[in-house]
Amino acid sequence: MELSVPIQLFIDAQQHGYGKKLSLFLFLKLIYRDGKTQLRKEELIWIQNHSKIKSRKTLLRYLDFLIKKGWIRHNAKTGYYILKSFDSIRKEQDWKVRLAFPVDIDSFNSVKAITGAILYGYLHRDFWRKVRRKKSVRLKGSTYHFLSPKFNPQNSPAPLSVLGTSSIFQISPATASRLKDLAQKQQLLKVQKNYGTIVPNKKAMDLCLKYKDSRNNVVYHEGNYRFQIIDTILPLFLFKRRTKLKA
Repeated sequence: MELSVPIQLFIDAQQHGYGKKLSLFLFLKLIYRDGKTQLRKEELIWIQNHSKIKSRKTLLRYLDFLIKKGWIRHNAKTGYYILKSFDSIRKEQDWKVRLAFPVDIDSFNSVKAITGAILYGYLHRDFWRKVRRKKSVRLKGSTYHFLSPKFNPQNSPAPLSVLGTSSIFQISPATASRLKDLAQKQQLLKVQKNYGTIVPNKKAMDLCLKYKDSRNNVVYHEGNYRFQIIDTILPLFLFKRRTKLKA
């Protein structure tokens, strides 16, 4: 069993710092497929143990967050707590993007890694769409061509920078880098590190770059100092698609 979770839910959770609460919401959606629960004491004990939440106090705090957000609603007449549907959340937030990420009981607790996969997976998709439209794109001295109608971008890495990802999704460069690393560790992304020309004198080059305000990074690789250039990234997953929201 799996959920098709709107990608904007993960992005919003990252931007506003509620990733752990989202993880609990996904867990509840997975175990209560009919969208309702009474949240009795024995249920809370089971939820805490299986969702890997450390304490009852933390669980209750997360539930309170979801209730205040309106994603869990209490029906006083029946005594049940109702879990809001993803499409209702999309309508409330006016999220038009239909892309979704598949989540199951083995992955609900990997919100950060999934978020990294979504950010870079979305930019990978956008990069090749631009190449297809323009027939070629030049980036940092390299030219990427749309080869033929049979060309499959799903099998082709794209150059995706941490700084660009940071700017587009309004997160810090350190966070963008960390999310990428987590997604790679979960085998959701394949990341190829790339290196440029040899730097003969690292100290002098660092000083030069400092005054040029350059963001190039000099690293030691294969016996020499080299410029580290943009990673090329290939998503190892496929997005799902949710239905189009009705006007």
